[in-house]
Amino acid sequence: RELSRFDPDVVHSHLSAGVYCAAWIMSHHVTLLHTVHNIPDKELLKIKQLVMKMLYRRKAAVPVAISHEIRSLVKAHYGIDTVELIYNPVDIGQFSRAAKKQHSNFVAVNAGRLSPQKNHQLLIRAFIRHHKKYGEDELYILGDGPCRPELEKLIRENGAENYIHLEGNVDNVADYFAGADVFVLSSKYEGLPLVVLEAMAASLPVISTDVGGVRDIVSDSGNGILTESGSEEELIKALRILRQDREKARAMGERSFVLVQKYDTSVIAKEYSELYRKYS
Repeated sequence: RELSRFDPDVVHSHLSAGVYCAAWIMSHHVTLLHTVHNIPDKELLKIKQLVMKMLYRRKAAVPVAISHEIRSLVKAHYGIDTVELIYNPVDIGQFSRAAKKQHSNFVAVNAGRLSPQKNHQLLIRAFIRHHKKYGEDELYILGDGPCRPELEKLIRENGAENYIHLEGNVDNVADYFAGADVFVLSSKYEGLPLVVLEAMAASLPVISTDVGGVRDIVSDSGNGILTESGSEEELIKALRILRQDREKARAMGERSFVLVQKYDTSVIAKEYSELYRKYS
């Protein structure tokens, strides 16, 4: 009813919203643009994937991938050829304006939902081992979620309460980023994590598992270090490389800020505007 009242030339959906537009889209011959934020077999429930597959196959909907990797996976998963590509946007100013905080130790930060996908257990285990050599270093984990009790237990059992901090949901993410030396992501799978773009906007080097579209924005030769998903050893090695060479970490952070410019909200908004005109 609301769609009929608004009478759009094109509809843009995220997450499950496209499924609920299906009947209207089919009856009104308006194109649905659906942004795929994660690997396609994880993004929606199976029944909802079938609905989207029907829309894609009938050319009633066009998926918009947020990375090259997700684009390839969407093509293979749904058996289609047409998949648009527009990256996630980031408000660079929000993170670049925060004043950097000076400290003598090495501070790592992570932000994200405390869920199995993010694999914080891997990050915590790796940092506990890292800390045995570098006893002043700290890790801040921002966010909340269902895995919090087991993460608290892991930290407590290893006596790490004084240097691994589960901060919960916070309003001042930019301030935490400004006080860190590196951003670390330990996910099992991803689309194109916005939080990595935010870390880049804060001029941080990025250590990340090599999953999803992360390699589109992070490279070993440029602004960070990619590690094998699930590898505790590689994560420890990456932490120590940047810990031991602070100048290298700083240079990677500067490179992050240069690379993130093309993902600013103003740039991505123009790309979406052009896409809307293309399909309206």
